[in-house]
Amino acid sequence: MAKTETLHIRVNEQVKANAEETLDMLGISISEAVNMFLCQVNLTGGLPFAVKLPAPERTMIRSKADLISKLDEAEVEFDAGKVSDAKDTFGRLRSRHNV
Repeated sequence: MAKTETLHIRVNEQVKANAEETLDMLGISISEAVNMFLCQVNLTGGLPFAVKLPAPERTMIRSKADLISKLDEAEVEFDAGKVSDAKDTFGRLRSRHNV
């Protein structure tokens, strides 16, 4: 199928930059990703993913600078006393995952 249509959309600058970085690692462009998304909408008859509240933030390390930044943040939290006992932490994980 020939690609003859153009979409104009507005997105948050940081969201776009992060998406471009991630997609670049996958070897595809935003245009290709959007085209894949629309094809999946057509194939599935709806959104190709569940629409739900976001999961707790996961830490993504994309560079050495990101790693150093996250370690600095952890050190500040540790120094401020924001720590958890390992036994309590694993207990919460077990109950959350019914283990």
